[in-house]
Amino acid sequence: MNVAPRRKTVAQSAPSAPRNKEVTLERLLNAQKKVARIIAAGNTQYLPIFQRLTKEVEEFQQKEAALQLALKIAAQ
Repeated sequence: MNVAPRRKTVAQSAPSAPRNKEVTLERLLNAQKKVARIIAAGNTQYLPIFQRLTKEVEEFQQKEAALQLALKIAAQ
């Protein structure tokens, strides 16, 4: 009779799963919308996260605008 304790197997992530997802404007806006819904449900402690996401969206848009301007100037 085997009475040795059973060991739990270690969960491994799928090899095809991406480790780092790219930050896109769409993903930032989706996150901002989700946090806004959480806050609207009465969870105001998440307001700093919403503020940070708003700041990140604005910075992303500014960087994109600057990149487009640089490309336009370079093409002249």
